[in-house]
Amino acid sequence: MKRLFIALLTLAVLSAALCLNASAVQTNQPAPTRVWGKVTPWDGEGLFLKNSNPDDPMNEVVVHVGDAPVVDAATGLPLDLAKVKEGDTLYAWIGPAATMSLPPHVFAEVVVGNLPADMAAPEYYVLHSAGWTDPAGGDEIVFSVQNETALDLAISLDAEVTPWLTRQIIRLQDIQPGSQILVWQNGEGVVTKVLVFPYAYQGFASWSTTAMGVVNGETVQTPGKVLPGEGDEKTNLLPLRAMAEAAGYDVRWDKDLGAVVSLSGQTVFSVKPGSEILQTPEGEMSIAAPCLLEGGVTYLRAQDLCRALNLFFVSDFA
Repeated sequence: MKRLFIALLTLAVLSAALCLNASAVQTNQPAPTRVWGKVTPWDGEGLFLKNSNPDDPMNEVVVHVGDAPVVDAATGLPLDLAKVKEGDTLYAWIGPAATMSLPPHVFAEVVVGNLPADMAAPEYYVLHSAGWTDPAGGDEIVFSVQNETALDLAISLDAEVTPWLTRQIIRLQDIQPGSQILVWQNGEGVVTKVLVFPYAYQGFASWSTTAMGVVNGETVQTPGKVLPGEGDEKTNLLPLRAMAEAAGYDVRWDKDLGAVVSLSGQTVFSVKPGSEILQTPEGEMSIAAPCLLEGGVTYLRAQDLCRALNLFFVSDFA
């Protein structure tokens, strides 16, 4: 039997991740990796893709699509996988989960097909910063984005921006950190179209070297704490209630459960002071540093709190 476990895809993929632009921020979202190939017959589940590059460590791979968006590159609309046939070329951006079988089985975040011969494949990115207007006073916004590499991507305000599967009007200025986007460029490298997928997070967060938390661009009023560690290592603790409430959660104190965080009346997690376990409706969730209660304020390690609150974090100074 094939044993499934979570692992980095290959040594080459790991090396690519380590060679990201040094200015790139760290987040709780692993950088997506692109695989591609022609649809090849096989007897198992998933799409078996094979490409012609023998140096590509993922030149043979089985992609499991699940609920991932499948996009028609020519139109930006949904592509019916039932109409995909042998020999068609597909591109898929995948997360870090894979099997150790050969070929490896991977899990798609987005799949793109029906690419016209005269068109470059669109690129899938995770947005790492809200944009800023060109300081020279131009008509474009520059975004920090990441897939296999981290880069600054300039997008004209005239580019077509559409949401996936909704009729909502969305502007380039409205795209938030953590957004997942598919970007088309012309032969000159100019972005002509941006497809924005549904937002997967409750919001986005960052913090300073003094552990002042920021949620959705607004600084919370309760300061955090910085704990010294070995050498230059430090642990940033953020105030649970202040961060959670800024993100739209409700927080209450229970004498048996400790701090209880809920959303729309449903418990998300609870944690007791001194514990390194969050209690969630799905079970226990381990955290890297114990919960601290001091001066009537409950603190959690910044990265742990962001994960628990489903906040995309755009800074990591710890």
